[in-house]
Amino acid sequence: MFKKIFISIVFCLFTSIAFSAESMVGQVNGMMCIKCQKMVTTKLIEVSPNATVKVSWPEGVAISAFKDKSNLSEQEFKDAIVGTGFEVVKVVKSDKFIEDAGTARKLVD
Repeated sequence: MFKKIFISIVFCLFTSIAFSAESMVGQVNGMMCIKCQKMVTTKLIEVSPNATVKVSWPEGVAISAFKDKSNLSEQEFKDAIVGTGFEVVKVVKSDKFIEDAGTARKLVD
């Protein structure tokens, strides 16, 4: 009996840790160079310092990836980018930890 309870508890803890990642991906128009990319990166780090931020001007995407659930709403994510002067066409949330700009671009296409 105790063995089944122990296994159930371990399973619940493992699944909550393994599947708690979350990413926000934004399709961003107007970035033309590395300076644009750095502006968006700096702003996203400012609004959510616990995220792994990746911005790619060639792919036109901005990513905030969280090892746990996001502490940032989609609107806050969008507003941060818009505040740098760029247009956000689309924001997509994913239950995966995304760092690759190519993968992110596929989500917003």
